[in-house]
Amino acid sequence: LISVLGTTGSGMSNFINALTGMRPEDGAHGYVSCTADVIAYPCYYGTQRYIFVDTPGFNATYTSQKEVLEKIAKWLSVTYLKRLQFNGVIYTRRITETHRSRSERSSFQICANLIGNEAAHRVRLVTTMWDDPQDGLNFSAEENRESKLKEEQWRSLINEGATCERFLNTPVSAWDIVHGLGVDRKMSLLLQRELVDTGKPLKQTSAGMRLHKESPTSLG
Repeated sequence: LISVLGTTGSGMSNFINALTGMRPEDGAHGYVSCTADVIAYPCYYGTQRYIFVDTPGFNATYTSQKEVLEKIAKWLSVTYLKRLQFNGVIYTRRITETHRSRSERSSFQICANLIGNEAAHRVRLVTTMWDDPQDGLNFSAEENRESKLKEEQWRSLINEGATCERFLNTPVSAWDIVHGLGVDRKMSLLLQRELVDTGKPLKQTSAGMRLHKESPTSLG
């Protein structure tokens, strides 16, 4: 069981399409949100069964961050109660994004608080759109952005064990990332434990408090 998180247009659905071979959703390659709900896609690689979970982007076109977090929280609670644990979490980000928008920074912080430090070693921070460099075959600008992400925005999760990967928009590249997570080690997410084990309301969880900090009127 692997969850894919990120922002609208970062390549979440496209990553899952590369793994499953399913037909891309309308808009999956653009910047308009095409995933409105949490959707699980089962598939096999050889004899091994995988379930990839597509989620709405935290900056979804027609859905607020509050609504997105509520949908993800509900799904996570149900899976936790069914004793289903994650092999990993994949967070996607466009490497072609030339500026760090407030919504992208906010989305990452909410995701990081949703995951928690204990599960950080099962996180892959995946940059996408390496097949579309802005300067022909020169990737220097993209590599500089990647370095800055590692040194700045992603540093806290990397320090806790998360690793960075590049998705090259091919099935082989996607499966290399997934196989790196393995199938034996599993974990729960901080938001699951907070909601189910301690019975916290969403607004009092780490992710909920981060969302309130980013948008004070969001959760009341």
